[in-house]
Amino acid sequence: MKSTLAAGVEPRKKAKQRRSKVRVELILDTTLDMLSVLPADKITTNAIAQNAGVSIGSVYQFFPNKEAIFYELFKRWLAQTIAALDDVKDSLKAGDPVEECVSAILVALGDDTQINSPGRWQLRRAMGSSRSLAELEEKHLREIIQRIVGLQSVFGCKASPGLETELALLQNQVTVACLQMLALTENSPNRARIFNWCKRLLTVSFDFDCLDDVRES
Repeated sequence: MKSTLAAGVEPRKKAKQRRSKVRVELILDTTLDMLSVLPADKITTNAIAQNAGVSIGSVYQFFPNKEAIFYELFKRWLAQTIAALDDVKDSLKAGDPVEECVSAILVALGDDTQINSPGRWQLRRAMGSSRSLAELEEKHLREIIQRIVGLQSVFGCKASPGLETELALLQNQVTVACLQMLALTENSPNRARIFNWCKRLLTVSFDFDCLDDVRES
C-alpha cells in the first residue's frame, strides 16, 4: 500500500511499452534541463510538455502534477547517490586515512554529472516546494546520513555517544556545500584548486580530533 504522504506525487502508471518508456524519459530529461535554468515555481506541466514536444495529455498520462515529476527525478538521484557512496565504502580498506576517503567521495559524487549538476541542485530546492515533497526528502535523505556514518567506520572514527546524528548532519551539510560548488565550477580554470579547497573542508568535518581541538581551544 502506498503511503498517504507519497500518494499525491507517485506516477499515475508505470510505462511498459518501449514507446511509453521513451516518452517518460523525455519528460524527465526535459524537466531536469529546465531546472538548470529556471526555479521550480516557474516550471509548469504545460511548459514541460511544450519543451519536450509532447502533448499535455502525455504528461498527465504518467504524472498527476509537476511535483510527481520532481519526485521521480529525486528518487533516481537518491538511488545513484547511495550506490556511489556504497561503491566508495567498498573501495576503501579499514584504516585508510581520512584524506583518502574524502577524495573518494568528492571524485565519486562531484565528478559524476548524473549526480552532481546545477539542474540536480535546483531539483533539491524543488523538493521544498510542497509539504509532501519536503517531508519525503527528509525521510529519504536519512539513508544518505546512514551512509556517511558507515563511511566513518572505515577509517576508525566514532563520534562520542549522543553526537553521532549531529555530526553526520554537519558532515552532510559540508558535503552538500562542496558538491554544489563543484557543480557550479565544472568548467572553471580553477577547478583543481577548488577541488582541493573542498577536500580540506571535508577532511576537517570528518576529522573528529581536529573538530574537538577547535572546540576546546
